[in-house]
Amino acid sequence: MKKRVYNFAAGPATLPYEVLEASAAALLDFQGKGYGIAECSHRGKDFDAVLDETITRCRSLLAVPDTHDVLLLQGGATQQFVIIPMNFLSGPADYVVSGEWSKKSADMAKTVAGDKIRVIASSEATHFDRLPSPIDADPNAAYLHVCSNETVHGNRFAEWPSHPTLIVDASSELMSRPHPVSRTALLYGGAQKNLGLSGVVLMIVRKDLYDRIPKSVPKILNYKAHADAKSCLNTPPTFGIYVLLETFRWMERQGGLGAIEKRNAEKAGLLYDAIDQSNGFYKGAVSDKAARSHMNVTFRLPSDELTDKFLKEATAKEMVALKGYRTVGGIRASIYNGMPVEGCQLLAAHMKEFAAKNG
Repeated sequence: MKKRVYNFAAGPATLPYEVLEASAAALLDFQGKGYGIAECSHRGKDFDAVLDETITRCRSLLAVPDTHDVLLLQGGATQQFVIIPMNFLSGPADYVVSGEWSKKSADMAKTVAGDKIRVIASSEATHFDRLPSPIDADPNAAYLHVCSNETVHGNRFAEWPSHPTLIVDASSELMSRPHPVSRTALLYGGAQKNLGLSGVVLMIVRKDLYDRIPKSVPKILNYKAHADAKSCLNTPPTFGIYVLLETFRWMERQGGLGAIEKRNAEKAGLLYDAIDQSNGFYKGAVSDKAARSHMNVTFRLPSDELTDKFLKEATAKEMVALKGYRTVGGIRASIYNGMPVEGCQLLAAHMKEFAAKNG
């Protein structure tokens, strides 16, 4: 394995080296056929076998019931903010705003649905340092939409809310732990954080939702049409799907999502311990410890000057992409599935050393 830095980018994010290595080999020569996986026709038997295996492994890892379809679509989760209400808005829908991305999802849904989009809870007034409370969703609402993990502010729903039609944007924690798919009507997210390359969206859709889709929805935006075509209504992101397959294989070798969840909790614990034991030198951006993300650890230093110094010294130790989101500042360490424990150990040691020298 070649020497690599520890990349704490929020996405596209670091990938397991084994996944990169296997995907690079397949890109050059797929199964010894003399052509790469990106050169396979999406209508041919080679890619069809890749697609079948990817869906099968996804179902196994997430325990996806037969009541749900697995879709692998082009684009990003942001695109779905508009397409979801176009497909499933049978009446007013409830949205929880817990950070940058759930706010965007509600705002974008309003562009196609207007006042049918109801924000029923928000923690914007406290700069998203906690989860909104209470969440009194109407059980008769068309759906309840939440973002389970907020990348920018670093909070998460440790337990997902309950609703007859729960829709979850899990982009920044997708398959970082087991998810309650069976009680979720729609689970979706971009692949570029935990699963692979940008440009692929994983969607798990409960089939009874298809009956809601208006006839006016264009076929290319119709989730049932994509399901009927096994995600090949148009040319899918073939190489991105192959990387997804290699990631699923890697996840299985790690012991599945339960084992991955345990390792992610260990990584997050290293960094939160460094924050909590700093005597206030580091201030976590999320005040409610129960709502702290295990994927995006956010914190601030006493000054911008110290923040810049912290980042410069971290880079010298081969830790990169730790700068906080532009609207928030501070530090953000994104520690997705592909980040090894050793990266968090090194960062925690740097945090303790830096606080001791500059506190």
